[in-house]
Amino acid sequence: MERTEFQEKVIAAALAEGFTECEVYYRGGTSFEVLILEGEIASYENSRQEGLSFRGNFQGRTGYAYTERLEEAAIPFLLTGAKGNAALLTPEEKEELYEGEESYPLLVGVHEGLERLTPEEKIVAAKRMEQAALAGAEEIASLDYCVLGTALTEVAIKNSKGLDVSFAKNFATAYVSAIAKKGEETKTGSFFWKDRNWEGFDPEKTGREAAKRAAAHLGAASVPSGKYAVILDGKPMAALLGAFCGVFFAENAQKGFSLLQGKAGTKIASEQVTLRDDALLAGGYASTPFDSEGVSGKNKAIIEKGELKTLLYNRKSAKKDGVPSTGNGFKAALTGSVKTACTNFYLQKGEHTVERLIQEMQNGLLLTDFMGLHAGTNSVSGDFSLSAEGFLVENGQITRPVEQITIAGNFYRLLEKIEAVGEDLYFSSGGIGSPSVLAREMDIAGL
Repeated sequence: MERTEFQEKVIAAALAEGFTECEVYYRGGTSFEVLILEGEIASYENSRQEGLSFRGNFQGRTGYAYTERLEEAAIPFLLTGAKGNAALLTPEEKEELYEGEESYPLLVGVHEGLERLTPEEKIVAAKRMEQAALAGAEEIASLDYCVLGTALTEVAIKNSKGLDVSFAKNFATAYVSAIAKKGEETKTGSFFWKDRNWEGFDPEKTGREAAKRAAAHLGAASVPSGKYAVILDGKPMAALLGAFCGVFFAENAQKGFSLLQGKAGTKIASEQVTLRDDALLAGGYASTPFDSEGVSGKNKAIIEKGELKTLLYNRKSAKKDGVPSTGNGFKAALTGSVKTACTNFYLQKGEHTVERLIQEMQNGLLLTDFMGLHAGTNSVSGDFSLSAEGFLVENGQITRPVEQITIAGNFYRLLEKIEAVGEDLYFSSGGIGSPSVLAREMDIAGL
């Protein structure tokens, strides 16, 4: 059955069964992925998935149910499941559905050129990427990963209070991991690309960059323990933002899991720091005109020139603090409940090139990657202790690669220490982004 018709039938049946209000949340789409190994297809997927979740208020309680079958026979199953689920919850857990807004932001989500690509064209591009990586540096021995994928996702929410919104978007991604070898030493280096604009994809450049990164770390050694000035390149800084983004969620602050409760309007970072959550970022991986509750997406500064402007809210946490939702209520999966989540969450770029940051630092470390991120971070206190690798900088020049070091610090203090921000804004696959940043006096454990 067509999605819109099915949503309408479910809502009509639910109201007839005694639900006072109800909502049908649909998510569907297509995905393609090919993994290339030694010029051949190692794995291949070209699939379509769809499903929907129902929630409704029955006898003063909220119940949920889920199905992947968009057919009339599934409707009684949904309603019976939701009634049974509602009986297990308390009246205090009852959820209020959102009636929607008069208008929503207009976003272009689907790049038609990407949808016109054939599987054969994608496979050829993936093979070109592998060939370029293997030829990208003389030390490259092999690849451990070369994958290319595309995906299209549609979300549609319709409820009995008048909310009726939908949005579709597509993306292409490519990832290469190369292995460089010199004598008995081996190093890996990777590069990740994503965009909606297929015409902007350069398979050869993507492959060569992975090879270059792998070869650049050959000959790495540790450094003496001590305090160092540090440049965090966009990749590790984005990883830190992803690990600690939860401290900016109002629901965590309300539960005592963040040190930012009551800090709005106060200075919590250096003036160089502007942190944004932008649901409307053109071409952004996590761009969306509405969240999973139907609240419109927004571009907001969380921190602006060091001052905490707002936390991120879903409707439940916003009601508790007596403020509007920031449009950050999302379902991680169809079967999950709404929690707070980021959209395009990034440190706003500055005007410094990486070369200028290195000149300003003069002596210190340029860190390019972290390991053990989840085990080495405390999301409540902000403390972190992470294995890292990168390059030693002496007298404004990169002199050699560095490994077997640990950087220790505190996320809140790091925000205060940032002295300069680069122009090289990098985004991870989850929509978390950062340019390179320069910070002084970081603790490094090495030799």
